[in-house]
Amino acid sequence: MGLGATVMVVGTEKSLSITWDTGVIEDDKPVLSRQTLKVDSAMTAQEAYDAAYNIASLTNYIIADIRLIETQTLGPID
Repeated sequence: MGLGATVMVVGTEKSLSITWDTGVIEDDKPVLSRQTLKVDSAMTAQEAYDAAYNIASLTNYIIADIRLIETQTLGPID
C-alpha cells in the first residue's frame, strides 16, 4: 500500500466551529474564543448557521465566525 494505492474514505464526520468575540480588548485586538462541536454528518450549511445563532442566543458573546467542517478519514493505512 502507500503511494499509488487506491484511496478509500473510511469515515466522515462534521464539526460546527463558532468563534466568539468575547468583548475583551488586549493590545488593541479583540480576544476571540473558539468552540467546536461535533454534529451529525448530514447537517447542512443552513442548519449549522441556524444552530450557531440559536447557541449565541444563550450567551453574552457576539459571533465572529461560523464554520461547518467536514473531515474525511482516508485509508487504507499500511
